[in-house]
Amino acid sequence: MNLRMGSQIFRDVQIPLLWGKRAVIQDKKNRLSVIDLSQDIAKLEIVGDEPAPGIAFEPSFSGFKILKEGSPLYLYDPTEKRLESISLNLPECQITPFEIRIGNSRFSGNSIVGFGVGLAVTPDNISLGAPVPHGLAELRI
Repeated sequence: MNLRMGSQIFRDVQIPLLWGKRAVIQDKKNRLSVIDLSQDIAKLEIVGDEPAPGIAFEPSFSGFKILKEGSPLYLYDPTEKRLESISLNLPECQITPFEIRIGNSRFSGNSIVGFGVGLAVTPDNISLGAPVPHGLAELRI
């Protein structure tokens, strides 16, 4: 996949941003989609800035919370393009036209070419250009 996310350019990258075990992608209208890859079968949680059909969520002041078994996992603010972990133990991510912010780190004007994952975020670190982690569900779009 070749695309621009924030001011980053991703060429031949399958997942531009891997936030824990969730793939975050952006369409040409700058809407975000989030795909849970933690199970054998990938599951859409957010499609085009909206909760995916059949996904458990609850509205919040700034957007909506994605739920699992009634407990909130993370908050998504579609206006700010911001993902905030509630129980995933991940740093906050925000995608603007000028940068991608992960916690206090800012990425602007980078080109990432030929990796399975462009930016990989875990509770402990951020990787720029990484292979698709072993054992993740296959991403089919």
